[in-house]
Amino acid sequence: MYTMDDIKIINKQKGYYFFSPDTMRFFRSRVGDTVYQGAGGVFFVTSEQFVSYYPEYYAAPRKYTVRQFFPDTGNIETVTGFNELSYSRAVRRAGYLALGDL
Repeated sequence: MYTMDDIKIINKQKGYYFFSPDTMRFFRSRVGDTVYQGAGGVFFVTSEQFVSYYPEYYAAPRKYTVRQFFPDTGNIETVTGFNELSYSRAVRRAGYLALGDL
């Protein structure tokens, strides 16, 4: 069973920057604490928020994305539309994917 701390450490050890402060800041990303894992794989939920400063400040509503973690490579892939889901839909989808259900 993987924790978010495990995923962050492995991702960094394998040479990826998914959780680097600069990357997280650029996308205004947040990472949930819950890891959904089962026969379908290892998944977690992130949220991102688009912000524009030109011509005036605008912050879009925060939206959620389901990510899959691959322990062997440390890679993380987006498995739903980027920044498209509500929180409840993202959590439900991550759970279904972990179980192997679409």
